[in-house]
Amino acid sequence: MDTAKTQLSEMENRKIQWKYLAEHHCYLWERAPYCSNPEVPAEQCMNIYVPEHFLTENGELTEQIDENGFNAKTVPVIFENGLAGYHEAEPFDLEDPRSAAKEFLKNGFVYVSCGCRGRSSENIDKKRCGKSPISLVDLKAGIRFLKHLAGVIPGDMTRIVSVGISAGGAMSTLLGATGNSKDYEEELRRAGAVMEESDDVFAAQCYCPIIDLDHADLAYEWMFRGETHYKGMPFVGFGEGDLTPYAAALSERMADAYPDYFNSLGLTDPISGEAITIGKGLEGSGYKYLMKKLEQSAAKYFKKLNSGEALSGPEIRVLDHLETAEESSGKKSVSVTDYIAGNYELLMKNRQSGESKWVAGEDKSGWLIWDGEKAGITGMKEMQKTYHTRLKLCPAFDDLNLIQAENQEFGTPQCDKMHFDPYLAPIMETLQKEFPKENAKYLEGYREVNKDRELEKRRAQINPMNYIGKAENSSAPHFRIRVGSKDSDTSLMITLTLALKLMQTGTTDVDYEIVWDEPHGRADYPGEVTAWVKKIAAAD
Repeated sequence: MDTAKTQLSEMENRKIQWKYLAEHHCYLWERAPYCSNPEVPAEQCMNIYVPEHFLTENGELTEQIDENGFNAKTVPVIFENGLAGYHEAEPFDLEDPRSAAKEFLKNGFVYVSCGCRGRSSENIDKKRCGKSPISLVDLKAGIRFLKHLAGVIPGDMTRIVSVGISAGGAMSTLLGATGNSKDYEEELRRAGAVMEESDDVFAAQCYCPIIDLDHADLAYEWMFRGETHYKGMPFVGFGEGDLTPYAAALSERMADAYPDYFNSLGLTDPISGEAITIGKGLEGSGYKYLMKKLEQSAAKYFKKLNSGEALSGPEIRVLDHLETAEESSGKKSVSVTDYIAGNYELLMKNRQSGESKWVAGEDKSGWLIWDGEKAGITGMKEMQKTYHTRLKLCPAFDDLNLIQAENQEFGTPQCDKMHFDPYLAPIMETLQKEFPKENAKYLEGYREVNKDRELEKRRAQINPMNYIGKAENSSAPHFRIRVGSKDSDTSLMITLTLALKLMQTGTTDVDYEIVWDEPHGRADYPGEVTAWVKKIAAAD
């Protein structure tokens, strides 16, 4: 460490005000600012939680080795962001239900919750300052800050593991794919990031990442082709309903367009090496690969159900469950037969209100089978009737009326919400004769997208597919990708293409699974993510 860096680190060390949290057996550095020129200080800061055995009361690193074999200088650092819907996020505290902080601390890791600006952030002058790619820039600044304090605060800053969900999953994916890219230097300097440090990470945990927004609209219509009924997103502004004739016609043409992009990726099966492609319908080796992953997902769930292990997804009980606390010890468990027949209830949480209620299970016997070892699914169309249902309008992300989060993410300080999908205008032009009124209303707004070079740049900066395998940036050596089998916030093909493209680099360890019965969110089985962190930390 050079003299200038040592002096700055010592200066930062004097500013650290560690707070001891007896209930959680950890120390907290609360709302630590990670850049010198923050526009929104409440968002551009982080909470750092350290297991108590790695720090003395005076804030000095200890020599103690924990049960995992880590000490204050070798313990991995979990770096979680709270970005949801591309909305700005202040750092989590330990009681925030969106955070997994307690689990990571319990397993002995240093845990960092990093805030960041987002799509509706405003500075002190009420000027919008959080549009793409600013969330990623802030998180990169946070990584650089932690590396700058290596040896001053506990944690191995060469073993930073990024974690995020949904849009936060996109940011985690990007942190893993865009390490040290020069594309973000201008904004990093403007924020006052520690420029002499790097921003690559050791690993990226990506939960249901909302990525590849260039092609997400097309992928959604390919997945749900012919499904014109949508469940709705009341917290966005629309409820359950049916696509208009114009939207339905647009959906068909968008579905036709997706295979050209997918097949252009040149993806291959990681085991056989054979080409993975799709057709215009739910067909092709890419579709078969997806169905294989879904069948493996169901099989894993059924084996855990049979063995009584902890499950993914909501709490489950059979319909003839015993009611009283005295009888609870004799309560009948749910068998795979009960599950497939729909003889169960799930405790479902409302995404908008946060309230939970028991909901009757679904009869899956028409499309799901189990032979005791392997699960079989007759097809995606059968699943989509009741299980994996369409959630969104068409287009799913670049909404006709600019109501989706992504429309605001791609806005500017002058224009809060904008269209951004470069494929839609040419497709809409093919509908001119059939739907002249609708095209008169919408087409010109989408045509503007393809004239906007600045928008093109900002869109590219938050699409990890543009960075994977590029020699000019540093990619995380480890990725763990998880998405729920009931997640219809984006197409399941989006995470599949991410995983396959990462695998194809030949240099990235990729752990990719679909998690059965999980909706959009932290799709996982209890204990698996912490076991993964320990495994990769030990291996490297």
